[in-house]
Amino acid sequence: MKTNILEIQPAPLVPFQPDWIFWIFLGIFLLASWIQLFYGQRMRMIFRAPFTKRHLHQLQRDGDLFNERVSIALSLIYVLSLAMIIYQTLQLVFHLSSSTIPAFQLYILLALAVAGFWAFKIFIMNLIAHIFRTDQTNNAYKLNILLTISFLGLLLIPVLVFAVYLKSVWVLYFGLSLVGGFSIFRVIKGFLIGISLTRFSYFFLFVYLCTLEILPLLVAAKLIVDYL
Repeated sequence: MKTNILEIQPAPLVPFQPDWIFWIFLGIFLLASWIQLFYGQRMRMIFRAPFTKRHLHQLQRDGDLFNERVSIALSLIYVLSLAMIIYQTLQLVFHLSSSTIPAFQLYILLALAVAGFWAFKIFIMNLIAHIFRTDQTNNAYKLNILLTISFLGLLLIPVLVFAVYLKSVWVLYFGLSLVGGFSIFRVIKGFLIGISLTRFSYFFLFVYLCTLEILPLLVAAKLIVDYL
């Protein structure tokens, strides 16, 4: 009499999250810790500046924020965090995945797209400022952008940790609402800066903000969806 012996085959280990996500988070935490250790006072001033004119003027008097190391580190955190929330949105919300490109390469492309978007946007802003001689308004608006994305980048870190490792769509929605809320705040603050400094009409300012804030986002979203 033959006995049927079930052959047990080892199953490959499927990680709950790819290892590269852990290393991205580790890099973000190291950058945040470095900023807190060496530029703690400067960082606190950056966080207060978008909401109070006194801290904003003090921040401007203390030096050129655009060329400081703390600004570069905060901008990098923002790029990595925003790319991660876009990647998680594609995975958890839209269930989109590309069969032609690995997940890590897709994330890197998203990070490069975010960085490229802002680089191109700043270039267009500088070009418009040079043509219409609105350097003062342009510098104030760029400072408004830098302060907003610096605050948002760090605020997204705990949200992303919970969204990624709990695979919580609701936490991800909260993170997306933060991105949307800060974008609206940035546009409103930019409009207030424009009407207080620029010599152009409100209509020109409205077209200027729509061209720089809304149209690029629509184009980028369409390109991502069409590619995937």
